[in-house]
Amino acid sequence: MNKSVTFSERVLALARAAKPSLFPAVIAAGVVFTGGYFFKEQSRKNFQSELTSSVRSELHLIATRLQSEINGNITALRGFANNFSIRTDMPQPVFERLATKLLLQNPQMARISIAPNAVVQRTFPLAGNEGIMGMDFKRFPSSRVATDRAQSKAKPIISGPVQLPSGRTGFNLFSPVFVRDGGTVAFWGFIEAAIDEKEIYRAAHLPGATGREFDADMEPPASRIQLAIRDISVKDGIQDAFYGDTDLFEQSPVIRQLHLPGGNWELAAAPAGGWLSQSTPSGWLDFIILVSAAIVVIPIFLTSRLVNERQRNMAALRSRERELLTLSHRLNLALESSKIGIWEIDLDSQQRSWDERMYHIHGMQPGDGAPTYADWRRTLHPDDTAGASRTLFKALDENLDYRSQYRIVMPDGRVRHVRNVGSTYTGAEGQAKITGISWDVTDDVLMNEQLRTAKALADQKNAELAEAKDRIEHNALHDPLTGLGNRRMLDSKLEALCSVRKGSLENIAILHIDLDRFKQINDTLGHAAGDAMLVHASKILRSNVRAGDVVARIGGDEFVVLVIDPPSKELLSSLSERIIVEMRQPVDYNGFPCRFGVSIGIAIANDLTTDERQLLINADIALYRAKENGRNRHEFFTEALQSEIITTKRIADEILEGIETNQFTAWYQPQFEAGSLRLSGVEALIRWNHPREGVLTPDRFLAIAEELNVVATLDRIVLERALFDGMRWAAAGIDVPKISVNVSAKRLSDDTLLNSLRGLSFKPGQLSFELVESIFLDDGDDIVIANIEGIKKLGIDIEIDDFGTGHTSIVSLLKIKPKRLKIDRQLVGPILQARSEQALIRSIIEIGRSLGIETVAEGVETMAHAEMLAVLGCDLLQGYAFAKPLSFDKFVVFARTDALKLAS
Repeated sequence: MNKSVTFSERVLALARAAKPSLFPAVIAAGVVFTGGYFFKEQSRKNFQSELTSSVRSELHLIATRLQSEINGNITALRGFANNFSIRTDMPQPVFERLATKLLLQNPQMARISIAPNAVVQRTFPLAGNEGIMGMDFKRFPSSRVATDRAQSKAKPIISGPVQLPSGRTGFNLFSPVFVRDGGTVAFWGFIEAAIDEKEIYRAAHLPGATGREFDADMEPPASRIQLAIRDISVKDGIQDAFYGDTDLFEQSPVIRQLHLPGGNWELAAAPAGGWLSQSTPSGWLDFIILVSAAIVVIPIFLTSRLVNERQRNMAALRSRERELLTLSHRLNLALESSKIGIWEIDLDSQQRSWDERMYHIHGMQPGDGAPTYADWRRTLHPDDTAGASRTLFKALDENLDYRSQYRIVMPDGRVRHVRNVGSTYTGAEGQAKITGISWDVTDDVLMNEQLRTAKALADQKNAELAEAKDRIEHNALHDPLTGLGNRRMLDSKLEALCSVRKGSLENIAILHIDLDRFKQINDTLGHAAGDAMLVHASKILRSNVRAGDVVARIGGDEFVVLVIDPPSKELLSSLSERIIVEMRQPVDYNGFPCRFGVSIGIAIANDLTTDERQLLINADIALYRAKENGRNRHEFFTEALQSEIITTKRIADEILEGIETNQFTAWYQPQFEAGSLRLSGVEALIRWNHPREGVLTPDRFLAIAEELNVVATLDRIVLERALFDGMRWAAAGIDVPKISVNVSAKRLSDDTLLNSLRGLSFKPGQLSFELVESIFLDDGDDIVIANIEGIKKLGIDIEIDDFGTGHTSIVSLLKIKPKRLKIDRQLVGPILQARSEQALIRSIIEIGRSLGIETVAEGVETMAHAEMLAVLGCDLLQGYAFAKPLSFDKFVVFARTDALKLAS
């Protein structure tokens, strides 16, 4: 038997097999069965069609509500962004007031954030959203894609869903903010709003969302359909549904796409129980019972079914009408709050349609009929009529999007600026139309004009500031007196040369020039004369250097010449000699001839590792050597000089370390009475117990110590050590009547010297300070004179060292009244053969006796010298004839043996 036999063929087969008397019944039954079968199939198809239509209608309504809610939020946020673009420096109270109003009017919004350059700077409310402060939306891929699209398209973009700080999920809405900068529009940042996902679902009455009230005469939509939503913005990366079940997209659903700012959503809907859950029964027995029950019941049943279905459809239509009214009301509120007018033009008939706001914007009273082109044209400013008409006709003729801005002349003469945006579409009846919006931007235009005026003033101020900046920079790089570059300009030039030559200053020379006797001119003739000499020196330097070389004044009387690529060392020497010769020529100043010279140090950068700082240091070192060698000369920096500097620095560092680690100590050279050769005292001399070189005498380190300014410290160390050793000698039974200690001019000028001496333990006359003769030449040093008087009051004797080789006068001796004069070894050495030195020493001794001053002869090399000095009347003797300087231990041995032998 063929299984593909149709239902009608079965009925005919039964009819042929039946008895003739039953043939009409069978035929009738066959007709009934056949009609019932076709009725069932048609009913099923009708049901499926109605069910699909119902689901599609419900889905359309849901999509409309959802898009309306999202667009409402976008419109509100865009209005907020427009306000903010006018005043990006909006005060916080104003921001919070506007944000509060925005959140109250749009309950789906959870927060509002201000993000200049996509970085969150402010947010409202702050409570619960602290974590978003400082967030960079362009840091994360999801928000970066949305912000980039919003910035490039210059319109709001929605993205998500994302996790909100409250733990709930929502969507990010980014509205770009553009500000006008001069004649251009520049991107400023974003206004971001977080939309609560559940709230917007509730507002859109999505199936499954709670909080909705339904009419009493209809079922809740959640019982009729099931819904799923997914994002299909990226065709190759469609994600799972973020609302509903993803599997719904595989169950032949009704599909609708929702085009939103930022992408496209796809909505899928199906009946809540599936497509077959409500179809007609399929069992044959039920169908036969239904047919045999009563043929009369069938029409009644069908009629009742049709009536009920009609009632359900009418109820659904009423519900949709209410929804549309609600959406329309919300749209009207949004338009009213934004003060936007809506218009429409039929492209075929050119017929216009305006809402009431459009009439108000154009200063017209709403009329009975639609406004004509002439009506609209009469409201335009005469200067804008041609341009506005041309832009409109171009959009109408070429079916393009319409954007324009023109001025309206109000009946009272006021001028209003209106901005228009429109786009074309095809209506339900196939008519091509252009629909758009218009709004008043007069305040924006006036503000932009004010901003342009302010910018013009700012540009003028900026130009003035630029001129002032140039003057300041010139003054910052040049010496105001001579017009030469200063140290800053010199450093900048050296850095530039180093950069051009890729880090090398090879074949560059520096002449460091210092004026000699400049201070005397300043002190005698005044600073005006000094300034004139500096100007004269700058002219000489300018006239002798080449065009590409640089001359700079880097100090009071210091100049630097930067010679770029000198041909030879001889040229530098010739240049220096020429400068020295011209500088030595007398300069007339107000009838006074002024003379000064110059010393020049020259350093040449011929090593790739030499930097600009070291080059200046090398030139300064060479200048110092030129001054040491007699001034009015030039010296080149050499490796030997560098080695000397390095050695000096090493010794200086070791001196400082030696002071810290107690390497300096005192040695003692005995002094004897000339007549009896008894031990009369010792002279304490400083020695350095160097850790590598052994004991060093002062000639190895004293000059460097003076440069380090630590001579006074060394004097203090010797004094303290000598007093300590004096107590040790006394404890050992060795009588040392007097200890002489050298005191430098630096320490004698210290105003704290007397306070430091008051705490020392010594007997009056036990301690003697040896002062160099040159100290007493400066009569104007009050501190030195006061310290000498204070030292004598403390019971410390004063000795003048190296007497006879300096310039101390008899008046100075009377003024200072020293205890002893120490005759220098240069006079003592030749006395055995030279009568002139004998006479001179005799005169010194007689002068001392006449003034009550003892004499001490140092440098006594032999006993013959000692006998001669005793004959001449010298009081005390000191020298190698008796003993060399001794350490503490060796002096103890000497005092107990050799000193006693001499005395005996």
